[in-house]
Amino acid sequence: MFFISGESEEVMAKSYKMNLEEIETSLKQVQKNWEKINASLMMRREVLDDTIIGNILEGYTYVDRLLRKGINPLDRYELNHYLEMNHIVLCGTDPERRKDFAEHIKYTTDRFYKAEKFSISHMRKWAENHKKSPAWVQAAGVYIMGVSQPQLFFEGNHRTGCLMMGYILVKNGKPPFVLTVDNAKAYFDPSTVAKQTNKDVYGKLYKLPKIKRNFAEFLKANANKELVRKKKK
Repeated sequence: MFFISGESEEVMAKSYKMNLEEIETSLKQVQKNWEKINASLMMRREVLDDTIIGNILEGYTYVDRLLRKGINPLDRYELNHYLEMNHIVLCGTDPERRKDFAEHIKYTTDRFYKAEKFSISHMRKWAENHKKSPAWVQAAGVYIMGVSQPQLFFEGNHRTGCLMMGYILVKNGKPPFVLTVDNAKAYFDPSTVAKQTNKDVYGKLYKLPKIKRNFAEFLKANANKELVRKKKK
């Protein structure tokens, strides 16, 4: 536990919220140091421009709102919120800008709900089977399932996965995962390995469980209590 001794996870989840200011500071530092970080990675990533950072911050704000309202984006009746996370990180929240992405949003929505090999129904089944696992394992599993092949979304799986991890962790009384200068390489390189791994029989039985287990340990080791703060009464 990272908060007040003796509090249950349920009480802590209701008592704490994301520290959005600290999250912004962390992401801005990553952006400032991105050239150096990117050069050290197993696979180079796209430039973290202001639009990408802004969309991610809007995404964390959205997740924080879901937590405050008690909305679970993995609930069968609330799945549109999970989908919305992906729309936010890729398209932002401006209604006029959304119009430019109308076709992308349509095809992404169809894939999310109806993809034969991997859709939200497969993700929900995994989450349901692991709902009693430690929060780190739940968060790591949902993330790795989303970024491994076939992926849940056409684009933005890593960014959406980070938001979903944040939801799961804070809901269970843990700090959200947020990218930092210090943890960037340890986050991106395993993510690349996961992205290159298929959800076939071999992947599900041998490769993915190890990746999930190691990623859960990474999340636990990098938990930062400064990323949450107590709600005002």
